[in-house]
Amino acid sequence: MNLMSDINNRIQRIRSDFGSYGIDALLVSKPSNVMYLTGRETGYILITENSLILWIKDIYRDLYSEIYSRSNHISELRDYDKGVIAPCINEIGIKKLGVENISVSSYERLRKEIEPELIICDIVEKRRAVKSKYEIGLLKKSAEITMKGMKKAYELIDGVSNNRNLNEIDIAAEIEYEIRGAGSETPPFGEGMLLASGQNSADIHARPRQVSIIKNSLVVVDLGARYSGYYSDMTRTIPAGRLNSSDRDLLEFVRNLEHECIDRLYEGMHVTELYDFAEKKIKGKGFKFYHSLGHGVGLDVHELPNIVRESEDVLTNGMVFTIEPGIYIPKKFGIRFEDMVLLKRGRADILTA
Repeated sequence: MNLMSDINNRIQRIRSDFGSYGIDALLVSKPSNVMYLTGRETGYILITENSLILWIKDIYRDLYSEIYSRSNHISELRDYDKGVIAPCINEIGIKKLGVENISVSSYERLRKEIEPELIICDIVEKRRAVKSKYEIGLLKKSAEITMKGMKKAYELIDGVSNNRNLNEIDIAAEIEYEIRGAGSETPPFGEGMLLASGQNSADIHARPRQVSIIKNSLVVVDLGARYSGYYSDMTRTIPAGRLNSSDRDLLEFVRNLEHECIDRLYEGMHVTELYDFAEKKIKGKGFKFYHSLGHGVGLDVHELPNIVRESEDVLTNGMVFTIEPGIYIPKKFGIRFEDMVLLKRGRADILTA
């Protein structure tokens, strides 16, 4: 299946959801959702039961003419200018318009400008959570690039074990160079990877610093790639030398917990069941669990499903998401292991193994 036929299927599925959301049409403006529905992340979309109108600036009409000309799902391609969308919506006679989870100010402005009742919904995000075969192929390629970056991380940190003096920023730079050279469209996560050693690794979102990695310390490496718009995400905690027995045991505990969680995955599982399992194990070890156990990965680094205590998400075949338990001890170190998995035929297929 190619991109255009895949997009056509996505739109048909979203239309089939209109009834359950109680809407007649859907207005889409978030770049990743626009990308999902058109192949490019620019413009505004109005989907009705029988049409799809795309408003874009004239420069993009010309730049992406090859894509738009191949599209069989765009009913009308219109030039975007301020104030052109609301009159169109009002003329069509829509009664209930679905809109994304937008800011309060954007919602209030829309409510003043258009006549239909506004219904906030996550209809596109819900559909994006389950990947097609076409998307899974891209996610696997993205994961392959990430694994090349992680292989480089192990090589560099092994150099520290052998008395090579390297600082965090130097290592991050070499890893990101490796990823870009392997085909990633952006640095990890757009703004760069996470890498932290020693005490700083207890900071869950620590960025690389201009400090040398101390021999016999732990280094948390969290990185990803982007291929054809699709992200990947992977974390390892790598010893830069030898560890004492208690630290080594804790490292093994977190690594084993990640695989225990992956082994427990099944279709129809409420994500809270998995989160509660991981949290109970971490508490039993005498620690708190400070972040989500995982998240969906696709056109955004973080998307549905959300594997947190408060989530109502249920795992479905075709979902691609991370599993990432972690333990953090302030002024000492942090430990996290993370892999991307595909739920397939009721079991997890690890994409970053």
